[in-house]
Amino acid sequence: MTDLNIIYIYCDELRIDALGCYGNKYAKMKTPNIDRIAEMGVKFENCFCNSPVCVPSRVSNLTGLYPEDIGVYHNEAAHSRFHLDRKYDTLPEVFARNGYKTANFGKVHLPQDLYRDEKGNTIFQHSNVEGSQMMHVKKSDLKNMIAPQGFKTGRRMSIIGGRFPKDKPYPPENVTNNALEWLKKESGPYFVRISYLQPHTPVLTPSPYDTIYKEENFPKTIFYEGELSEFEQRFADVVDAANMTKEEIYSAQVYYYGLVAWIDAQIGKIFEFLESLGQLENTIIVFSADHGVSLGENGCYAKQIYAPQVHRVPLLISGPSIKSKQKIREDICESLDLPKTLFNLVGIEAPEQFKGRDLFSSIPPEAVYSTIGFGYSSSFTFPMRLHGNYLEGNGWPRRACIRTNEFRLDKTVRLNGKPIQKIKEDLFLVNWKDDPKEIHNLSRDSDWKDILEKLSIMLDEHILNGIEPPEEYVYLTK
Repeated sequence: MTDLNIIYIYCDELRIDALGCYGNKYAKMKTPNIDRIAEMGVKFENCFCNSPVCVPSRVSNLTGLYPEDIGVYHNEAAHSRFHLDRKYDTLPEVFARNGYKTANFGKVHLPQDLYRDEKGNTIFQHSNVEGSQMMHVKKSDLKNMIAPQGFKTGRRMSIIGGRFPKDKPYPPENVTNNALEWLKKESGPYFVRISYLQPHTPVLTPSPYDTIYKEENFPKTIFYEGELSEFEQRFADVVDAANMTKEEIYSAQVYYYGLVAWIDAQIGKIFEFLESLGQLENTIIVFSADHGVSLGENGCYAKQIYAPQVHRVPLLISGPSIKSKQKIREDICESLDLPKTLFNLVGIEAPEQFKGRDLFSSIPPEAVYSTIGFGYSSSFTFPMRLHGNYLEGNGWPRRACIRTNEFRLDKTVRLNGKPIQKIKEDLFLVNWKDDPKEIHNLSRDSDWKDILEKLSIMLDEHILNGIEPPEEYVYLTK
């Protein structure tokens, strides 16, 4: 085992085109510090999250398990009344057993059974969530914000663009400050996750980052291209972006990308700290996110779907133990690959529980998988709670997705807690290599029948025997 330190920078709802190293067709992104990680190490172009929503994606990232393996399909799993069927191992616990000091700063958002033991100890030896509560901004607080914009999501306002007041301290900066204070006092080896809520809603961008993109040529209208699955179309209908003004559509992008530039400044502080102590050469740095986000594509905002701006996530890894001739990797990978990759980089044997692969020593898989599940429109799990029903009076479905090097297939696999009839699978098949926007549904084209059948069988096999949480957990209403 080596004595390398690991700093894992984890963001929420960060799409790859917010980073200069991945490129943006409308503007040059101002993220020099994040780009530096790519320059120092390896950039993965085609990494996909295992669920396009917070809790199940975060669970997969820490356990090396798919949602089906642990029975976590949406954010209901973070509810205090939700319980897992058994104890599962996690990334930081494996590091701790192998002599690492482990810490988390910022957002957690995990099932309580996974995050804490019966004595109240967390999976990290040290955990400080200060600065991660921005998402709980109340309506009464909006008067303190400048020009908030957003669409209604049930009982709360989801602010997709606004300025944070200049005369107030910006709470998320505590995530960085607390992490650096802890690191000053600790010697290695350590595994530290610095977990920012940003750029998740509420998108309230502090000065000067709220204006750095105000002159860019971002779209001012919602573009509708190609076809959508019934699921995506209904989700777009509920979001109701058609009522947004041109200024709101434009400003939402200015504030979002500006908030990512704020994150980049935090990464700059981390680099400065490591260099000041001479630790940079002995530290593995990872940058990633739990999922991406839509910014108006085909009428969608937020996450929840398998469109590329949501499903694809950044993954950058740098460090002295990385022996890779390729600076840019095009092969497909998934978020749950990270545990095995980090274990192998420092010489730790991965426990049997952890699926996925070591990204630097194994061959690419034939496919990667992702699943997201919902309840009724009144359920705790439903992101647009009390604001929109699904089709024909049904609860919102569970959708599963398979991706290969060429194709994406997603379909409804359960509805109202039961397996779906074939006729209602709402198939969506794209050749994403030829159609990078993923807007042309090939599922009804007979030329693609064999591909559709093959991928559908593979996806069915993947979800077979998945753990089903009790219905009272999935349909929690309080």
